[in-house]
Amino acid sequence: MKKTLLFVFFLIYSFEASASHCGHDIDRSWHFTSSSYSKNKLTKSQINSGMAKYARWTFKNKTKKDIIITSIGLWAKDNQTVMAEAKRKIHLKPFGVIYSTLYVGDINLEVKGSGFSSCKYGVPSKTTKKKNYNAKKYFKPAIKYEQKPKDNFTLPNLILIIATGLLIYIFVAAKNRYKILNDFSVIKNFANYTIICFEKYSSFKGNASRSEYWYFYLFCFIAGFLTYLIDVWIFHKDPDGVLYINALVTMVTLLPSFAVGARRLHDVGKSGWWQLISLTIIGLIPLIIWLASKSKKQKRV
Repeated sequence: MKKTLLFVFFLIYSFEASASHCGHDIDRSWHFTSSSYSKNKLTKSQINSGMAKYARWTFKNKTKKDIIITSIGLWAKDNQTVMAEAKRKIHLKPFGVIYSTLYVGDINLEVKGSGFSSCKYGVPSKTTKKKNYNAKKYFKPAIKYEQKPKDNFTLPNLILIIATGLLIYIFVAAKNRYKILNDFSVIKNFANYTIICFEKYSSFKGNASRSEYWYFYLFCFIAGFLTYLIDVWIFHKDPDGVLYINALVTMVTLLPSFAVGARRLHDVGKSGWWQLISLTIIGLIPLIIWLASKSKKQKRV
C-alpha cells in the first residue's frame, strides 16, 4: 500500500514539474538565414544551394516570469543526434522578446532535423565573466536585439568615401571646364557625355552616339555599385533588404537610361520601342548588338 501511494505521489509530482516547465511559457520559432543580421527566412531551394549560414531563434515570453535561455541547437534527421549546439545565457524578460543565432555554415544541412532549445527560470547572475578560451566550440556568439557594429572608420569605408568624392569631383570639374581634365580625355568624355544625358533627361527624340550611350551606362554601373557598398558597409543595411540610397540612385537614372537608349536606337535606324524586347531576356542579344553598332547616315529623328 505504501509503495502504491509513493508511486501515485511520484506521478503527481512529475506531472506538476513538467506542467510548470519554462518551455510552456515561451513561444519559440526558428529559421535559416544567409547572415547573422538578416531576418529573411530562406526557402528550401536556397538552403539546399548552400545559402544558409545561420539558424535564427526567436523567443517570446508569455508570462511575467524571468526566464534564461541556456542553449540552442539543431538535431539530425533522427532527432536524437545533435548536429550543432551552443550554450547561451540570455535573459528573457517578462513578456519580452529576444533573438539568438547559431552558425551552421560548416555542417551538412541535407541531414538536418528539428531545432531545440533549453531554458530555466531566473535572472542571470551579475558575476564577472571569465575569459572563455574554448569559445570556438560554441560557434558564433549570440546576437541579442540585432546588435550591429558601430565602427565605420575602417580602411574599406575610407577607400569607398574617397572613390565617391573623386567621382563627384570629376563631374564638378567637367561642368566648370577645369583644365585639369584636358590631360585625361577618357575621363573628360565620360563626364561630358554623362552630363549631356542628364541635360536630355526625358528627351526621347534625336540621336545618341555609341560613346554617349555606353559612357552613361558606365556611370549608372559605377553609381549603383558605390551606393550598394555605402548602404551595406557604412549604414550596415541588410543586403537582402531595402537599400535606400541605391534605390534612390536607380530611380534617378531610370528615365535618362531609357531616353538615351531610345536615341541610340534612332542612331542605328531603329525605333526606341525596340528596348522592350529586353523583357523577353533572349531579346537582349539583338538589342546589345544594335546599341553597339555604328551610326547610320540617315535623316535625324
